[in-house]
Amino acid sequence: MSGTTSGKLRIRAVAQRMARGESGVTLVEMMVSLFVSTMFTTAIVQYLHSTSADAIRSRSSTEIATSVQSLDRYVRYAEGVEYDATNHTITMVTPGDSGAKQCVVITYQDATWKNGTLSDYGSVKVKTKPYDASVTSWSTRAVLGSVMNNESGGTSDDSMFASRLFTVDGTNRVVRYSPVTGSYVSGKPVTSNTSTSFTARNVKSGGTAIDFTPCV
Repeated sequence: MSGTTSGKLRIRAVAQRMARGESGVTLVEMMVSLFVSTMFTTAIVQYLHSTSADAIRSRSSTEIATSVQSLDRYVRYAEGVEYDATNHTITMVTPGDSGAKQCVVITYQDATWKNGTLSDYGSVKVKTKPYDASVTSWSTRAVLGSVMNNESGGTSDDSMFASRLFTVDGTNRVVRYSPVTGSYVSGKPVTSNTSTSFTARNVKSGGTAIDFTPCV
């Protein structure tokens, strides 16, 4: 009731000034108007911030899920897996679409961080070609962008971003994939991440060694 009463009094005051031929607004009215405007602007900014963050998480989650499906298809049917942690590559020999063997190389690049600030995103790509040393032309496609991992650390949060993007177990059968992706909203990282394992079912323990020479 008090709010309604004060509002009526302000309206009556304005009407009285108009009747006397006065114009303009009082300091109180200006302050009230500024307060309402500030509250409205703050609400809009918060809404846009929340909407942007949700959109980034949704997009990042979808991109990660798509990359998981793509990589699983290659690793699952691989007959041999060779991991080079230094050069950030995982080389595999897998059946191609026609049934003939093909070389598949997963290449990945860590994100670049400087003084705890992300300066360049990393990526995951897949290269393929026939399992034939005479063929030197590769087909390359991007699997995942906006990668924020850097296993060397120096990030804004090493507990999240300093994890290895890929690892391979000692049997060269299980490939672990742990991407962190996202973007920034108002200077703060908005991320999605996962950690999943793929098993190369056709790699036999103690079986015939695979010749990776055609895949070099």
